[in-house]
Amino acid sequence: GVVSILGLPNSGKSTLINNILKKKISIISSKVQTTRNAVKGILTNEKDQIIFIDTPGLSPTKSYLNREMSKSIYNSLIQSNINLIIFDSNTKILQSKKNLFTKLIDKKKKNFLVLNKVDLVKKQDLLKISKELNDLYDFNETFYISALRKTGFQELLFHLRRNIPKGPWMYNNKEITDQKQEFIISEITREKIFHLMNQEIPYSVKIESKIINKNNIIKIFQTIFVNKKSQKPILLGKNGDKIKEIGIRSRKDMEKKLNKKVYLDILISVENKQQKNYENN
Repeated sequence: GVVSILGLPNSGKSTLINNILKKKISIISSKVQTTRNAVKGILTNEKDQIIFIDTPGLSPTKSYLNREMSKSIYNSLIQSNINLIIFDSNTKILQSKKNLFTKLIDKKKKNFLVLNKVDLVKKQDLLKISKELNDLYDFNETFYISALRKTGFQELLFHLRRNIPKGPWMYNNKEITDQKQEFIISEITREKIFHLMNQEIPYSVKIESKIINKNNIIKIFQTIFVNKKSQKPILLGKNGDKIKEIGIRSRKDMEKKLNKKVYLDILISVENKQQKNYENN
């Protein structure tokens, strides 16, 4: 069965999918809207195969990028059998959040409410949050988890396995994601950019990767595309120290992921096409 993981920005969707699969397939950052594309993670055991779709966080901002991400969310809803609606229980339930939250619900599908970060909230407060959100929409099930501490997963997975439809597996039992290696490698570097840079570098930063396998080493050539010329020196840093640190951190993660020594070469380029899209939309 196919399960969409939906929620507002920073609700813990990527942490949940990574820790359920015990593999990092989706990047994590404290900045909102880190996930731009719907990323599939595949959990297979002897009898079941669950395809999780990690979707971008839904935001009210009306930009070209947000509209593209909204399309990604909509497409994942079409594919899914069950929707997991994730809510950060350590935040207030504002009316603006309720308005966005209801947009994530597909009444034609089963919708499970998943209250995340429960380790940070008192039990009586959790019950209030659960009641308020279930008054907003009568969810099929409600679960209490901590995606970071990996608690509450067993009950959630048990109910998912009971509710997915019977049918042929979509992937072989060794696959854990539908994404190509180049995408995963690009996402590693994008995550490091988010960790090390401030707001001057927007979420629209794009990375292209080329991988060349040698006997004892993997050569990776990456181009980071930014929107404006003024962003290039910011990303480079003084004497190239920022891009050097991004490269060091990226290479370490790549070597863990690929289990091989990596030579990494990073270039920065200005891409005007995406900037035009922003201006036109």
